[in-house]
This record gives sequence, C-alpha cells and structure tokens, in this order.
Amino acid sequence: MTDGDRDRDWTLDRVRLRDGAVLPVRATARRPTWDQLPAAVRREIETAAGARVVDSWSAGTGFTPGFASRLDLANGDRIFVKAASTADDRRHGWPMSDAYREEARKLQLLSPGVGSPPLLWVRSFEVGADRWIVLAFMYVHGAPPRRPWRRDELQLVLDKFAEAEPTFAQVPDELDLEPLVEHLVTRADSRLQRVRQVEGDSAWLETVERLCADASRLLVGDRVVHMDLRDDNVLIGVDGQVWFVDWNWPVVGPPWVDLVCLLLSARGDGLDVDGVISTHQLTRDVDPAAITCLLAVLWSFWAAVRHDDVPQGSPHLRDHQTWYAEVTREWLEQRLSRYSMRSPPGRSSGYGSDQSGG
Repeated sequence: MTDGDRDRDWTLDRVRLRDGAVLPVRATARRPTWDQLPAAVRREIETAAGARVVDSWSAGTGFTPGFASRLDLANGDRIFVKAASTADDRRHGWPMSDAYREEARKLQLLSPGVGSPPLLWVRSFEVGADRWIVLAFMYVHGAPPRRPWRRDELQLVLDKFAEAEPTFAQVPDELDLEPLVEHLVTRADSRLQRVRQVEGDSAWLETVERLCADASRLLVGDRVVHMDLRDDNVLIGVDGQVWFVDWNWPVVGPPWVDLVCLLLSARGDGLDVDGVISTHQLTRDVDPAAITCLLAVLWSFWAAVRHDDVPQGSPHLRDHQTWYAEVTREWLEQRLSRYSMRSPPGRSSGYGSDQSGG
C-alpha cells in the first residue's frame, strides 16, 4: 500500500543492534513480483479488478513472503493486492494462505473505524492443485513512518489510535477472537523454558517468569487488540491520514496494549515514551504493573523465537526479533527499578547515552 512518493528515502531506513549490526527496516521481506505470479493467477486478478495491470510495485516491508504489491491498472486506478496459495504454505512451512483468509474474514466483520484501508474485494480460486486467496485493498498514497521515529509522525499515529479506540469496543461474536491471555500469556512458561535451554538459568528469567504469571490477571480485557501493531503495519498518507494494516492476528484484551507495543520501536529509537505513557488517554490511568507485565510477556516471546531458524522468505526476521528483545529488556529493567519491583542483579536499569536503536 505504499510507494516512495511521500519521501523516497524511507526504503533506506535502518536500525542498529547493540552489537553494532545495521538492519534494514523497509526491505525485510522477499516477496514474489507481479511477473512471478502464475499467468492464470494474474488473469484472475485482472478479471476481478476489471482492468489490465500495466505496472506494479512490490512491497519490501513486513516479515512474511506473500505477494503484496501496488498494481496500476489500465483504467487509471491503483489497488493494493495480497495473495498466497497452498503452494506457498508448503514452500514456507506455515499456513500463510489461511492467515490471509482469516484477515479477509475479520476485516469484513470489524468496524471500518479500526483504521484499515477498505477491503475492496476477495477472490478464492484453484489453479491446478493449488488453492489461492487474493485480497484487494484501497490503495493508500503514502508510506510507513520513518525510522528512527520522528516525533511529529509518532504524534500523528498516537492521535489516530486514540481516535479509533472507541471502535475497538465493537467485538461481534462472529469474530471469535482469542483472549490475549490465551494467545500470548499462557505460552510464556514454555517460551522461557526454551530460553533456559539455550542460554541457561538466571535471576532475570525468574523475574520475567513471575511477571508473566501476574500477567494472567492484569492483561484481561474486552476490546479488539491488533496484536501486531508495529511501525511496518502503519501507513501515513500524503494527506496526513494514518492507517493500520495487516489484521491477521487480532485478539481480545485491554485497550492500551497496542499502544505500548507501538511505542517499543519509538523507545528503541531514542524517543521519550514514558512521557507518552503517563499522559496518553489510554495509558495514563493503567496500573504500572500491568504495563510492566506486558513487557515481560513480550520479552519472553522475542527471547525465544530469536533462536528459531531464519526463514527463507524473511532473512532479517530473527535480527529484528533480537532488536525488540534488547529494547524490551532495557525498558522492562527501568520499570522494575522505578516501580520498586525486584530487579535482576548485575544489569543496568535504564538507557545509557548510547542506548539508541537508530
């Protein structure tokens, strides 16, 4: 849903791991191009779109290898199309096409006010032995937020999230969303056990384990939570409109969870997010322990999955998960110190002057 017209430098954005390794931010996915799709699939898409495709631009953002491209049509229209097949599922070892089907199903039930670009049409068809799913969205003329984060763009995104938040209270029964606690918290013990097997036991892991146990009661809620709201799932249009994309994994939980998840990358880029937490309408009255427990659960996820094999279609995924693990741990340690929780020994409790992720 993006091109370089708003600011053509955005595709070159980078962040830095603590060991000095530089990671691309907007060139993280290896996706098929329009010309690489089977001819029968291209014909199906052109038929559904009502016009021939005359040009295309493949998105490099995100961490999945599905087709995701802007398509320029002969009638002058532009659309953004995502597509995947059962062949992709076999090739990459996970049900990516089912994830796209779930995204389509959920978007058709969610309130338009959640901030997703409108879903124009969906097509499901077979080509040979493979089943395909294609989603077409309204094209957004814009780009993701710049990285490192800029304060003005962060404020735009925060304002949009506050505006959209009331619609997250609309949770149709047909959505059948999993509670956040079941989706993320209940698996924390097995994730931490894996970290122990790879890295050994420590007082830090004991602290995280205790916080994850507390999360089971502190992260209960009844609002739609995107649960994958990173900067690469945000678009800022040339008109200043903000959009939230990739609604594959929503759950039900507290209304402030997505805001904290979004702020993680801004924190890693050196911005003051504690000031946002203390003043934003969604977080200013939240029990500090709940936010701390969320960070512990998120850290348990990234600390475990960063040890997985590197997927072929997403060569930078484990590096970015390591980046998030580092940023989350540093923020968590600071909060443990600030709110007089038991902090692990032998570690600093906050950012030093060189702790920027950018």
